[in-house]
Amino acid sequence: MCSVCQIEEETLEHVLWSCSFAKKAWRWISGIFNMMPHYNILAYNKAAKGRSRMFKDLWLVANLVVRSKLWFTRNKKVYEKKSPCWSVFQKRVFHLMHEYSVRMKGFMHNTVADLRVMNYFWVNFRRVKQYDPIQCCWFPPNQWEMLLCCDKASKNNPGVAGAEVVARDTSCGVVGAMEIGMGITSKFLAEVYGIVVGLEWAVQWGFRKILIRSDSSSVINILEKNTFLWFVQQRWEDVCARYDSIRFVHSFREAIFAADKMARRGCNSGNGAGMHYVDRPDFLRSIELPNVAYFRFK
Repeated sequence: MCSVCQIEEETLEHVLWSCSFAKKAWRWISGIFNMMPHYNILAYNKAAKGRSRMFKDLWLVANLVVRSKLWFTRNKKVYEKKSPCWSVFQKRVFHLMHEYSVRMKGFMHNTVADLRVMNYFWVNFRRVKQYDPIQCCWFPPNQWEMLLCCDKASKNNPGVAGAEVVARDTSCGVVGAMEIGMGITSKFLAEVYGIVVGLEWAVQWGFRKILIRSDSSSVINILEKNTFLWFVQQRWEDVCARYDSIRFVHSFREAIFAADKMARRGCNSGNGAGMHYVDRPDFLRSIELPNVAYFRFK
């Protein structure tokens, strides 16, 4: 039987979650953070999604501290015959939270929720992270030049990945689009292969000059320096021989959202399988709005 409540069978889940003393502890923490705790640590951590980094750190540390103190309370009852004391438990959790907060380096949001939690645990106030809006946009390619907006998507890194290319002419009209599944690979390799496959696919349109836009600055660097990995070097040289010039420009993901949408569709395709479209696909018409400025916060 549980040594603390003497009601149910003692298991790890019971001691840390179902025991009457544990329930009281979790109600107390829930009232402080105004959030519902969960026995599963991953689900517990996801509950703080969208909150400040400081709030997330305090929320996670509270979970770990309460668990450890509940286990120590159980051990004191078993080995030292000391009955659990609620006031002592609260004080120990409070002091540990205050001590661990010194090591936290995250920013806070200037909200009532953040301020209330930090005041409760006597946490030193942190700097509020300022977000500066940056306008995201891209310009049409030069005359007789085709624009290839390339992007990749992956469910994990590495994981099931997909890549896409949206081809545009000098007036920004969509000439065609292509999506392809990459199987299980990293995001970096998915971006590299997506650009190579996109260049091979774009040969059919007859353009001799290509402008590639990508949100991966690391991939653009190796392309400009021509420092490819050995297993894709020959394929890259063959496709480059079909064009007079290829230049690269970095763009934020918010500005090439149509490519991002198609890359996510490519994740659902098998390795090497995909689709290509002539003109603008219908599923892109609803998300592309003309004369709209897009922003990201940095």
